Amino acid sequence: LRGRRRDRDLPHGAGPLSRRTEKLGDQIQSVLAELVHRRVKDPDVAEAMFSFVFVEISPDLSHARVHVSVLGDATDKERVLNGLARAEPFLHRELGKELHIRRVPRPHFILDESIEEADRMTTLLRTVAHDEGREF
Repeated sequence: LRGRRRDRDLPHGAGPLSRRTEKLGDQIQSVLAELVHRRVKDPDVAEAMFSFVFVEISPDLSHARVHVSVLGDATDKERVLNGLARAEPFLHRELGKELHIRRVPRPHFILDESIEEADRMTTLLRTVAHDEGREF
């Protein structure tokens, strides 16, 4: 096996796009949504409209980048991200109880504006189509 790169530092199946990390990301997304809905009491989080869009797991399974889409203005987005940051120790502890794995990734919440960007692009395409007299 000469010439092949060996990642001895990584656990088996924990490559950047491995099925294992993808599956773990899906589980974390589901558990976080349930925990935030039922157990987080922070009003900045409990009263806001947001969703977890995607979870990226680091190759060593120590960190999870949780992409959050927030419905509202910049103030609402900041409040939700700050509330989630305050709830992070609780959420990390509860993830450990739910996932039953040796190393539980620590969640880091990141604002995801891809849904808003897609909506903006759709609006632009509709405008162009309407200006040209076509349906979109």
